[in-house]
Amino acid sequence: MPVSWASEKPRAMFGVVTAENPSPQQGGVIVLAVRPGSPAEARGLQPGDRIESLNGSKVDTREDMRQLLAGLVPGESVEVMYYRAGGQQAMRASVVLAERPARGQGASSSPGNPGAAVGGDRMLRPLVVNPEIREAMRQHRRAVVQQLAVVDGEFSPQFVTEHLQAIRHLARDANPRSRGWMLGEAGEVTLQFRDAEGMLVLHGANKLLSLTVYNASGLLLQTLPLNTPEQRAALPASVTERLRKLR
Repeated sequence: MPVSWASEKPRAMFGVVTAENPSPQQGGVIVLAVRPGSPAEARGLQPGDRIESLNGSKVDTREDMRQLLAGLVPGESVEVMYYRAGGQQAMRASVVLAERPARGQGASSSPGNPGAAVGGDRMLRPLVVNPEIREAMRQHRRAVVQQLAVVDGEFSPQFVTEHLQAIRHLARDANPRSRGWMLGEAGEVTLQFRDAEGMLVLHGANKLLSLTVYNASGLLLQTLPLNTPEQRAALPASVTERLRKLR
């Protein structure tokens, strides 16, 4: 007998993509992306934030967070304690949960990988990518890398955003069965670059760009906006040097 999705209990939506903290001794989970229009975005959470607790309960893994949210319903409020990337002061926000889209309208869920695209509130890994699509995605990625190499000079956020969105659309085309992947008007894309010093994560959403910096031990160091000349001029020299060496 077919299952009726409409009869399911409404599920609460918080609106973030998280990852295990590469530094277990620090605790918490790291926000990789915030869904546009979500309760988390409305309360100011950002990529790079480290969520420490929900309603006073410690959060050390993504499963901890999932279980705590699973017991809540749309309209309930959850008290979040978190730390901004690079900050030492605990921040708090009261987030009123929204209703998650019904199945068949939500995002597909499968593990992400370096260079994966983020759509809605889930990471999506292409199931099968034909050579033409893969090569097109590589060309767009190369264009982004070339721009990052001149981040302290003739850098164009619009140019980078256009190529990130092109990657996102190609990833969608590579997954024709992934209904709901395009949640969020502006969409989100995250590209990860690994080097000898750690990892750099470029995040684009709502035509805004940010760069999250990790060291070789996986410790999140800081999240840096890239949207204005003043913001880019404030980038540490060590970061701009790492960007010049990306391949």
